[in-house]
Amino acid sequence: MPTLVSTAGVPPREQVEFWRNVVSDAFGPLQLRAGDTGGFVGRIIGRTLGPVQVSDVRAPAHMVSRAVRHVSRENRDHYKLCLLLRGSGVVEQAGRRVVATAGDLVFYDLTRPVELVLDAHHLLALTVPRSAIPLPAAHVADLAGTLLASRQGPGRLTVSFLTALAAEGDSLDGPHGQYLGEAIVNMVTCALSERLSGESPVPGAGAELLQCITDWIERNLHRPDLSPAVIAHAHHVSVRQLHRIFHAAGMTVAAHVRTRRMDRCRRELSTAHLRADRVSSIAARWGFSDAASFSRAFRRIYGCAPSDYRAALADDDTDGETPQRRPA
Repeated sequence: MPTLVSTAGVPPREQVEFWRNVVSDAFGPLQLRAGDTGGFVGRIIGRTLGPVQVSDVRAPAHMVSRAVRHVSRENRDHYKLCLLLRGSGVVEQAGRRVVATAGDLVFYDLTRPVELVLDAHHLLALTVPRSAIPLPAAHVADLAGTLLASRQGPGRLTVSFLTALAAEGDSLDGPHGQYLGEAIVNMVTCALSERLSGESPVPGAGAELLQCITDWIERNLHRPDLSPAVIAHAHHVSVRQLHRIFHAAGMTVAAHVRTRRMDRCRRELSTAHLRADRVSSIAARWGFSDAASFSRAFRRIYGCAPSDYRAALADDDTDGETPQRRPA
């Protein structure tokens, strides 16, 4: 079921600190300052939709910031997106400063310092694991502290989709939430890709070769012998050249393969008709021969053990409710 947190019922003089603790628990340590209004009436409804944590937030004017010390204390390897449904605000990250109004989709990185100054607002916040976005992290990082929405194309479609999602409310709860989460990831990936278009990660033929290689890897993730040497041989390049191609795109061969395999495992753990399969069998099917290492890596990325992730979704199907899980 969705998680509801509200300052209602909290003594007015304690509401700001209560809200700071709530937001810190959800999105990591931060500082919060609010005007002396004698109270702070805020509400968050949080839902887990597949790999995405979705939070419907209503709050009065305030400022939040994550300093370097906050980031180093709890380094969450996630991207954050905020769709303003009402109100306005200013976001600063990576030397950029953007003014957002209703209908704008702000993109920033939880692993970097950020400051947000918000008027009274209603927003939809998305927390997405980096590993779920199949784009070079080094290039996606260049978009931190920017607006993703555009006047047309994928950015505008993403905003329309998320606006409709926010309006659905309780109808989001249920076993279909997993598929909505996948749709969110795909829409965000599409919007990011649009912003990165024209900025090929490697020049000329190298960009085409990189795309060819990553497509081939996607089709061969199941192979236990999928190594840089095997990949290089399949594309008639040396291992050194293969590493150079990926390095120019801001990633490594091993990290890309591991990330894509992990995403395939998560999808199968979420699939109802595969629940009879052992977790270790699913891991082995996608190239993870060591079940303990797989479990540690899964926990690091998704915030829980693979067996717990599956159990939460199984409960969801049984009860018709979204599993409660701390926002990652």
